[in-house]
Formats: sequence, structure tokens, C-alpha cells
Amino acid sequence: MTRLILLYFLAFSAWTAHAQSVKATKATRAFSSLGKPVRAKTSLYAAIQPLAVKGISSSVPSIPSAVTTPMVVQTSSKQRDEKTLNPANPTVNVANPALVGSIRTKPYLLPIDRAAVRGSYPLGISDRKTTHIIFPARIQEFDAGTDYVLAQIPETVRNVLRIKANPKATAFCRADSGRETNMTVMTEDGGFYSFLVRYQDEPEVLNINMANNLSADEYTSRTLGINRATTITLTASATATNGTPPVSDLLYQCQRIADRKAFIRNIGASTMRISNLLTGIYVADKVMYMQFTIRNDSQIDYEVDFVKFYVRDKDVLKRMAAQEVELKPHAHYPESFTLLRAKAERTVVYALPVTTITEDKIIDVELYEKNGGRHLRYQIEADVVLLAKPL
Repeated sequence: MTRLILLYFLAFSAWTAHAQSVKATKATRAFSSLGKPVRAKTSLYAAIQPLAVKGISSSVPSIPSAVTTPMVVQTSSKQRDEKTLNPANPTVNVANPALVGSIRTKPYLLPIDRAAVRGSYPLGISDRKTTHIIFPARIQEFDAGTDYVLAQIPETVRNVLRIKANPKATAFCRADSGRETNMTVMTEDGGFYSFLVRYQDEPEVLNINMANNLSADEYTSRTLGINRATTITLTASATATNGTPPVSDLLYQCQRIADRKAFIRNIGASTMRISNLLTGIYVADKVMYMQFTIRNDSQIDYEVDFVKFYVRDKDVLKRMAAQEVELKPHAHYPESFTLLRAKAERTVVYALPVTTITEDKIIDVELYEKNGGRHLRYQIEADVVLLAKPL
């Protein structure tokens, strides 16, 4: 019986050794076909030493584990360049890929993201007609790429720029010349405006008001994925004397807030189908931004006379003088909000000096109609002001 068991064990071990050898040979051929030779090691002893009938050893030879060679993944030079340009943020959109590709061999190359690019306005000028550009603030600096452009700032009106083509520049003053130059204007409130200038016999636009182009700038810049800010940081005029940001920055923030959803409800007033509701309060850089929704449900247009804000005592006795301080807005958006059409609704944002009030004080909001009697007035409590969100 013992011999039968030994014969069975020897036969089974030999068959297992043969199967392991065939498997190792196939693995070696597979790696060789990939061009990566692998040195195969015997995974099982090829032969089993004869066992003595008497004093059978119970030890079984150990099977060495299969040895695998780690595969090295090679990265192409293009992938290395992309990782070098953008090691952590895969959302960088290079604004000038042609230039970056031509100087890719330069070390320490930093890409210019689209979000950092400020767009330029196309402008056509003539040597026979003068183009006027009106800016929201006084012009501080002006520069033209060539002498093709003649520009003048009137002494009495410092926010208007007169532009004309230089008649002496004959190479430029032709409709088919195809020449183009650039022009840059910086205003004292931090505004930065760039123009691409070409010659036109009959300019399509002669008078431009840049303050009315904010909505178009916001929409186009968002679509192209470029910088939407109309301001730059100027050393001399980055902030006003009282520490508040420049007006152009305030207008930009107001425009952003106007697109946000309301999070404050049931604060406001309504009379004669005219309603004014507070829908949001935000704080940034010592400025408090209040978002209002004004709605006209009547068939008569509502002409705005003024909107005023006061900090007043909540409860005042008849024999005591009321204390009130007017909060004058730094800016508001839209700037030209003077008329609300019938059956219309408008979101308005006011930038006010940031203030915290005690429980015995309130902020009065007054909206008056010009040459009419549909006046609105309501109070904002101290606990509502504390709901302000940071920008």
C-alpha cells in the first residue's frame, strides 16, 4: 500500500513539473514577441530525487516564486512639455499656442492663460472725419503703436478722446492697405482700454460711449473665456483716498452680483403695483453691495427720481431728535437706471460703505418716483445686514 502511494505521488509530481515548464516557456515567448526579453527561471525542480523506501522524508522541495520584470513606461517629449506647462492644473487654456510652440525649447516657459487676456475693440478711422470716444473717467495715459493715428484730449473735457487718421501716412490711408495698428487708453479710475485701429474711408461708428459697453464686454469675454475685468492696478490710483476700490472695480463687482440668485426674501415694500425687494447682501474690500429687484406690474412707466439710504434710530420718542446718517453709494449698476418700463423687472446693485449697526438702529431704503407719488420706503434690520456673504 505504501509503494502505491509513493508511485502515485511521483507520477503526479512529474506531471505538475511538466505543466509548469510549458507555462514558463509560453510566458518567455510572449515577452520575447514584445521586444522585451525576460530571463525565465525554473519554477519547479525538473527532477524529483528518488525517495528511499525506508525512512521516507516528509520534506517537499519548495517551489520558487515566479520572477517578473517591471515595465518602464516612457513619456514622449510632447507629454513632458505639456506636463511642464501644466503640472497641476489641467484647465490652463494657452492664449498664444503658436508663439509657445515656436519657443518651446526655452527653459522655464510660463503660459499666458486666456483668463489673463484683455480683449481689444476694433476701430475704423478716417483722415476726413473725426471719431470721438467717451470714457467713464478722465484719461490719464494714451499711446498709439505708430504715427498713423492722431489723437487729442480736449482741455475742458478730459474724458473724451478725438481720433483721426494722419493724412501724411499715405501707406495707411488707403482702404485696401490692410495695415493695422493698436491704441491704448488708461483712465484715472483704473480703466484699461485697447483698440485695434484700421483705416476706413467712411467709418461705420463716429461716436462711442464706453460706459454703455459693459454688458457686451461681459457677455463676449465670458463666451471667449478671457478676462472680463475692465480695470488694471495703477500705482497712483489703485484705490481712492478713503481706501475704497476704484469706481471701475465697483461697477465690475456690481455687475457680477446682478447675475447672482437671490438668497434674502420677504424684505422690501410694495405700493400701487410697484415693488422693491432686497434680494442679497455681499461684502468685499470695505464695501457692502446690496442687490435689489424692482418690479413694475402696472401699465405706466416708472421714472426714478432718486434712491437713498440712511442709518436711523429704530425707535424714537416724540420729544427726542432722531439721529440719521446718509449712506452715499460709491457706485450702482446699471449706471443708467432712471426708467422702469411697464410690466418690467430690473435687478439693481448698489455699492455702499460697509457698516454694522446695533440692534436699536436700522437702514432706511427710499425709492422715489420723479413727478409722481409712487414712493417706496422700508427698513433693513441689523440681523438682516449680518446675513451678508463674502465675495
